Amino acid sequence: MEKRDAGGAQARGDGLRRTVARFCATLGLGSFEQLGELIHAGQHGPAIARHRAALIQRRVFGFAALFALLVPAWALIDLLVLPRALWDELLATRAVSALALLGLAWLARGAPDLRRARVLLGALLAITPLFYLATAHWIHAYALQGLALAAAQLYAQLPFVIVAGLALFPLTVLEFHAYALPLLAVALAGMSFHPAAVLPHAIATLWLLVLLLGVALLSALGQLRYMLAQVMRASYDTLTGALTRRAGIDVLDLQFRLAAINASALSLLFFDLDHFKSVNDTFGHDVGDRVLRDAAHALSKAVRKGDSVIRWGGEEFVVVLPTADAEEADAVVDRIIASGLGRRPDGAPVTASIGVAEARADAPQDWRSQVEIADRRMYAAKAGGRARSVGVRGQARLWRLAPVAEA
Repeated sequence: MEKRDAGGAQARGDGLRRTVARFCATLGLGSFEQLGELIHAGQHGPAIARHRAALIQRRVFGFAALFALLVPAWALIDLLVLPRALWDELLATRAVSALALLGLAWLARGAPDLRRARVLLGALLAITPLFYLATAHWIHAYALQGLALAAAQLYAQLPFVIVAGLALFPLTVLEFHAYALPLLAVALAGMSFHPAAVLPHAIATLWLLVLLLGVALLSALGQLRYMLAQVMRASYDTLTGALTRRAGIDVLDLQFRLAAINASALSLLFFDLDHFKSVNDTFGHDVGDRVLRDAAHALSKAVRKGDSVIRWGGEEFVVVLPTADAEEADAVVDRIIASGLGRRPDGAPVTASIGVAEARADAPQDWRSQVEIADRRMYAAKAGGRARSVGVRGQARLWRLAPVAEA
């Protein structure tokens, strides 16, 4: 009996996994990890965060600047059809909203930063609902007919404009709901101001808003998925999975500036795989590629979460260790040596010459200088016999070599 229950639970679990896998395939996703990237931003790397921030801030700037012009300009249409007293009240609301949008457009011109971009988007999405509630309050006090009533009804469509605007931003599922749910609540609150907001009308409006939210969510996820694919293609080396040198330079520049601002530690490890050329010459480039790929994967597993592995060129790698001082960097080196970087085709372990540099101890002028310091220490490790690291104080950590397995 217990075995049947266990077997049924396993079958249900397998069925659920197959269903999720089919759903991932429908979205063009190859793994559950890619699905996780669409749900929350915790798995996004610095390059993706930077690209998202830049795109969100550009679009916030464009929308804020455009509506800063359209919001007061619409007052000319209101002047033709609305009572003058109502027009005066709406004009004041429009003026305040336009000034807020201008200020938001100005702030969106700053350097891309994901936290800043999220706040700016939230502010943009807050201004329009507040404008909607304010105008609904003023309009509710008047008994309008004809063209005046038709013009007033246009204000009731603002929630749909807000929801549609969400479709233009590359957001994760959690981010989308954090913005969408307050908008939905505001839309429902605003319905109570309109005479037509009887129960059937409210239900129909709510249903339409939910449908629009669904379409907007799919659009936002589609943009995010495309951005993830493009950044992945441009930022990660196809052979090793490490960051490309170009993407790695962006990481180095960002982490060096953050360390300088916060007066925090920042360590770099410069790796060069020992005698790698002999692998290519003896066994061929396909085997060399496999050795390089295995070494990069082992390196990525051995470093800390939040560290960045960069393929600097050929068989050279740079590892960025944010907040790690010289002692912590040596501990990472010890862990890499202990776990190893794989084996050569002849069974010998793959080793590396490693140079360590730390920002506070070495006081480099910029990230380039810190890379040069680590590079010099890597060459010192080579000169000392390879299969070792040279640390900030010149201390060496030796690779523990195992005997070559006999065939």
